[in-house]
Amino acid sequence: MKMRFNTQDAFMQSMEESIQKNVSLAAYNTFRFAYHAEYFAIAETLDSLKKLLAWANHFNQTVTMIGGGSNLLISADVTGLVIINRLSGINAREHRGNLVSLTVAAGENWHQVVAFAVQEGWFGIENLALIPGTIGAAPVQNIGAYGVEIKDVLARVQVIDKTSGDVYWINARDCGFAYRDSYFKGKWKDKLLITSVELSLKKQADLLLSYGGLSDRIEGKPSLASVFKLVCDVRSEKLPDPTVLANSGSFFKNPIISQAIHSDLKVRFPNLVSFPFEDGFKLAAGWLIDQAGWKGKQYQGVGVYEKQALVLVNYSEENAEPLLELEAKIKQSIFELYGVELEREPVQLPLTPLIETGHVEATN
Repeated sequence: MKMRFNTQDAFMQSMEESIQKNVSLAAYNTFRFAYHAEYFAIAETLDSLKKLLAWANHFNQTVTMIGGGSNLLISADVTGLVIINRLSGINAREHRGNLVSLTVAAGENWHQVVAFAVQEGWFGIENLALIPGTIGAAPVQNIGAYGVEIKDVLARVQVIDKTSGDVYWINARDCGFAYRDSYFKGKWKDKLLITSVELSLKKQADLLLSYGGLSDRIEGKPSLASVFKLVCDVRSEKLPDPTVLANSGSFFKNPIISQAIHSDLKVRFPNLVSFPFEDGFKLAAGWLIDQAGWKGKQYQGVGVYEKQALVLVNYSEENAEPLLELEAKIKQSIFELYGVELEREPVQLPLTPLIETGHVEATN
């Protein structure tokens, strides 16, 4: 059911003042691809977001919401209404015992929230420092690093229904979280938008240092602050700052394979980097790409980052075609060499059919 307004003409006039037409999205995605939004608006409050959704429903426009644009691959102009999420606000509640509930609006910067929690002495998300993007994007992708995923600390998610404008909370256990995946990325992507999240942090907890060589680099007795600083230092060494060199962070997911396939690969490639994962193994996609000779390679204005093969970068291009071609070439190369299919991590907008780059699909 669509939302109704008593003074329709006045409402439409007020919305026209806040909605722009044909706006470049170059400043709203960290690849800096200069595709355009048919209609464009910024939502700074929940009330303004409700009104924008009502406008879109009235004119039968699709709605796309963008946060920090850091896990995004825009590959064409986006039809309908593009809303930039600028919802703000942080509220903390310390409970008896060890628990702290941290409720954060979806437009807040993720890293700044991590830094805030560390400053307050709250444990749980320090390993997720320097992951770019907003709070609202974090559950969509189930972001993770150094053995921690957001699902490990997420209590619930507040959403708004795109059509009805209803706002309600969903418990984290009902969000279908998996490795770099959730219902928000799948069956809910056309129905729900995240407006706030509630994290469950702890006043005291064990620090997780067993992933990514953190334990080898920590100096002295590890503390919450020192682990946070180490994660920031390590990520800064390996990953390019998107404000300096356009990129979307890790471009490929780490492939998950069966024990049988892992055993075969280990025989052929004794130095294979892998980790036990559920009933199989998770491969290091960056290692596969590096060993295949792609690290540091440039291709028509884009390339593979020289310090981390998992990251694709944009040196000079305003459109995504060269990057999609490079992606397809890397995928084909890895499949031919290892028999493993790589899967893209960033979300593509708009969802399009094949890009003509041979027989390899460039979309997920």
